[in-house]
Amino acid sequence: MKTKAYKIFSLLFFVTIFTVSCQKSNTNDLQIAQICLNAASAGSALSCINKISGDTSENAFKLRCAAYFISEGFGAMSSFAPALDQINGSTTGCSGTCSPTLAAMTTLSFRSGNVSLQTVKDANNLKAATTFEQCSQSGVKIYSEISSIFRIGTLTAMIAGDSNPSATQLEAALPSIPSATLGAVVLTAYQTSCTNLDGASDSAKKYCSELNSAIGTKTDPTLIGDCMKIKLDNPAALCP
Repeated sequence: MKTKAYKIFSLLFFVTIFTVSCQKSNTNDLQIAQICLNAASAGSALSCINKISGDTSENAFKLRCAAYFISEGFGAMSSFAPALDQINGSTTGCSGTCSPTLAAMTTLSFRSGNVSLQTVKDANNLKAATTFEQCSQSGVKIYSEISSIFRIGTLTAMIAGDSNPSATQLEAALPSIPSATLGAVVLTAYQTSCTNLDGASDSAKKYCSELNSAIGTKTDPTLIGDCMKIKLDNPAALCP
């Protein structure tokens, strides 16, 4: 039986753009990009979006969002739906009382190649950042949400320096995450994916609650990032 997360997130790789009525000059390129992505492999996905690189329509952002995930081997939602459901569960695998979100990030990250190489770590972080940028401008809340988890998960996994990090390793890497970078992701993710959550999955609601808790009344990304690290380590802990 398919999970609720699977049903929701399966939309990501089946973006329908054939009903576009405006921007007629771009419609053909968007259609070609979608057809290309429908059959793309990890190695060919990014080439599918070359012709729409300058298109700033929401449909173009949706396709670019999907392309980056496919290029990292996430071509089917079944590859990470269980981890998304885990966010709404109990913590497993941590040394202490870390957030289920952190435990889920053992799966939800980009880490192609040998993560012992700094150049590869930088490339993974850049791709995750670009994916989050594209997905958060798609106008689809769920795209922003999932890409923000991958953005944070990738950053943490690269700091942990393991191609298959455990929750304990990610927990140990939390203090080294740049707070301003993390805080900026938290702010953008909350603003673009956490309003009007009627019909959202339980995991999405829990993740948004976690983001909201980190933000509180703060506006400084560094302070928000500091608090998010505390919450990922221990959801019950209070921020200064």
